[in-house]
Amino acid sequence: MVLRWLLALLVVTTLLGLYANEYWMTRHLVLDGRGAGQHLEVVDDRSSGGKSEARLDAPAGGPVAMRCEIRLGYEWPYCELQFEIKGQALDLRNFSHIRLSLHAEGPSRDHDAAQVRVFLRNANPVYTKPGNAESLKPQEVTFAPGAQPQPVELRLSQFAVSSWWAQTHQLPVSLVGPEMDSIRVISFSTSGQVAPGQHLIRVDRAELVGDWIAPETFRLGLVGLWMFSLLGYLVWESWTVHGRLRLSMKRSRALEKMALRDPLTRVANRDGLNRALELLLQVQGDMGFPLSVVFVDADHFKRVNDEHGHEVGDQVLVLLARTLRANLPRDDLLARWGGEEFVIVMPQTPAEEAVAVAERLRQVLARTEWPMGLKVTASWGVAQAAAAADVEAALREADQAMYRAKHEGRDRVISASA
Repeated sequence: MVLRWLLALLVVTTLLGLYANEYWMTRHLVLDGRGAGQHLEVVDDRSSGGKSEARLDAPAGGPVAMRCEIRLGYEWPYCELQFEIKGQALDLRNFSHIRLSLHAEGPSRDHDAAQVRVFLRNANPVYTKPGNAESLKPQEVTFAPGAQPQPVELRLSQFAVSSWWAQTHQLPVSLVGPEMDSIRVISFSTSGQVAPGQHLIRVDRAELVGDWIAPETFRLGLVGLWMFSLLGYLVWESWTVHGRLRLSMKRSRALEKMALRDPLTRVANRDGLNRALELLLQVQGDMGFPLSVVFVDADHFKRVNDEHGHEVGDQVLVLLARTLRANLPRDDLLARWGGEEFVIVMPQTPAEEAVAVAERLRQVLARTEWPMGLKVTASWGVAQAAAAADVEAALREADQAMYRAKHEGRDRVISASA
């Protein structure tokens, strides 16, 4: 039930997270030349010996525009509207695209719609010289605003390093491609096909759009959430199972103390064993299987009573029960079945392991010092129950195996499966 609730919670969290990452975790940076750290400027080809002239038109509350008169004089005449970033440079790696509402007009050599070149100029100490704007790496996209539905969304992955700049700046291979981590200037320029005359570039709206958390990072975080949640569940489940097992063993000990005991040997009698078995199966359930049953019968016990009296016989039974109890490998159930016969119930123990335990106990009895210097041995029968329904049958089979041990010479361990 806990796992089902956990999976349901993870599924809901994942769906909400993906939706939120797509629609609620979007960041916007408006470029209007009036925001903090933004500075508007226009440049033209006069710095290169040309004659073109650019003029800034930025009315209060209105869109930013550049009016330009292109004149012949420089091989590649141009005018450019720049949004210069003062202070800390822009790191665009967490932005996905730039959304533009542009208007451009003016004559062109091919008589097509006026084109605009959008530049993202990056600074890097490897190639950028302080105070030298031309050393900023220009990354550009060229398009005709009038031929596109507005607004236009340009993916940052579409920007490529200007070929004319790359040819004049020899860079290491690692820096040949676009860089978006330190943008100093975002600009809008006339195209290379511009013709002499009056030109206008108006930026109605420009904004950078991205995610506060990159989708790849966010999805990796969701995978991590699933992994840590399931790991936490497994740890909790393991702790709970071990807790139940500890409680089970604690209850088993308490049950043994509460069960009916044989007044002579102080171990459970047959009724006490039956009651303890019922409670054990209720507490441990299927975790208690396989379960092994071992019948133990003292050899020639009638001879002990006849030759040495019942008092010595009782001492032998008490010492036999105490020896068995002291040498069991864990808190298995021990009961006096009747007369000189005892039963050991071993939960979570296959028959092979129970045979090994019985053999070890048989050898312990051989080394024990008995009253009156007696030599006391026992015959052992072992059987296994695979489920609760098999316990009664296992008791009968272990009893029969014990009698086989008697008939085959006593002082030995016989398994019902042998």
